[in-house]
Amino acid sequence: MLKQYFIPFFVVLIYSTSPAQNSLDSIMFQYGHKFWGGSKCIFVQGLNRNGFPEKLNKTYENWKSDSLMIVKQEDEIDSSDNKNHLNFWGPIQSYKYLNLYLPAALTIIPNGFKLGEHQFTDSLDAISLISSDGSKRFQLANSLEGLLSLWTTFQDISQYFVMQKYAITFHGFLNGNSFDESKCYDVTALRNKALIQHSTRYYKFFYDPAVFNSSQNIDSLFAQEDNKLDSAIQELHFEKPKRKIECYLYKDLEQKYFMSATPGYGNPFIKAFQNHSAGFGPAVHESIHILHGDASTIFAEGLVGYYFSSRDSLEWKKTKSIVSKYPSFSMRDFLNNGNRFDFSELSYAASAHFAKYLIDTYGLEKFKAASPYEDIKKAFEEIYKRSFDDIILGWEAYYQSNKIQLGPEKQIMFEVTANDIPDTCSVYLSGDNDQLGFWNGHGFRLVKHQNGLWCGALRFAEGSVFSYKITRGSWDKEALDSKGNIPGNSVYEVKDNDTIHIVIHSWKDQKK
Repeated sequence: MLKQYFIPFFVVLIYSTSPAQNSLDSIMFQYGHKFWGGSKCIFVQGLNRNGFPEKLNKTYENWKSDSLMIVKQEDEIDSSDNKNHLNFWGPIQSYKYLNLYLPAALTIIPNGFKLGEHQFTDSLDAISLISSDGSKRFQLANSLEGLLSLWTTFQDISQYFVMQKYAITFHGFLNGNSFDESKCYDVTALRNKALIQHSTRYYKFFYDPAVFNSSQNIDSLFAQEDNKLDSAIQELHFEKPKRKIECYLYKDLEQKYFMSATPGYGNPFIKAFQNHSAGFGPAVHESIHILHGDASTIFAEGLVGYYFSSRDSLEWKKTKSIVSKYPSFSMRDFLNNGNRFDFSELSYAASAHFAKYLIDTYGLEKFKAASPYEDIKKAFEEIYKRSFDDIILGWEAYYQSNKIQLGPEKQIMFEVTANDIPDTCSVYLSGDNDQLGFWNGHGFRLVKHQNGLWCGALRFAEGSVFSYKITRGSWDKEALDSKGNIPGNSVYEVKDNDTIHIVIHSWKDQKK
């Protein structure tokens, strides 16, 4: 799942125009970080464990043996636990006392659940809900499959979202702890109303016209995406998709947040054969996840990192340089941390580096066979016929032979010549590291000089590789290339003190 690292959940919603939608300005992302930061999270187990699928029971047993997890059966909860986040993670039918903990908005019914007057009873339905005071989180589903789909969408986008047939279909906000119809959004209907459909060999695209410049040949751009996916299919030995991938392309992050209820630049829903992207950028990345199928995050992101690192020597060098920046990094600790992937630059780079080691050493098919394992140590033993320690020692030797020796810091000066900039605007660099804001659209502000150039200097270790783009502070004001198209990322390797000269002819919000 491409997130381009976690985006803080304080973005103001600007897409919607109706009074009900504008009311979200004051509440959208109000509960960001309340769940995952601060208070403890208790995973509550239903009493009727015999009705659980074997895989779910094993998950609970693994959690119980993990010192970082708190797992209790529902009859073990006491008054002090009510101050923590209670995560009811399991089929609805397995709980006897669930109604004691539900807010007024949610009602359990025989075949599922009811949210206000909306009933969800399909065997694949699932819901994630945060109580209005942010004190409790509920995740409920009618099947293991529903749970697994839900578990991949742990982010606090709204106070609730509903999944049907493996994809998010509703999200909204409670009024107190009660349901409020005016703040409930049928995102499937919203997408159908706002987006245009275009079908290709592998994809069924749904896109906002604002993604493209009117001078662009849209048919050609969509055909290129087919060709990119074809290359991935061949190089990663995937079967061709049995049905078309639904690819939703949003004009910016704000629109994507509202119409998919998911954060970041891209999100895949594997079994739904559906992905959601801000523009074309992450489309291939997310499609690889879909064709790869169910996989633990370290393997899933690792395979994508392997693919791009194998195709581009500079991308592989960037992966190695990122891991090399962290001298205390331990692959042993990283893998012992299971699937709590934090979507930092180090997590992405470490997964890619590790995947390249495994695939270069043992082959692609074994890597894919190990990918579904939640227990990574068991995957090594059963698929690789190696112990955890053997794999770690092998990676460490591989790492030393591929390590980037980062040198002293070098100064990189950016000089941007840009036309058609309103007096109230500034020019920014946005890129893939902390100095450049991790792709937030306004990472590093340049200063306008008397000669008309927009300039700024940053320092990077010799041997570093970084990617960047130019904006006027947000992605709807992104700089275009000389033909008026949205460009790919610029990639730069730091070798010495240097000046990067950039000429901007036009901007996304000014395209004709």
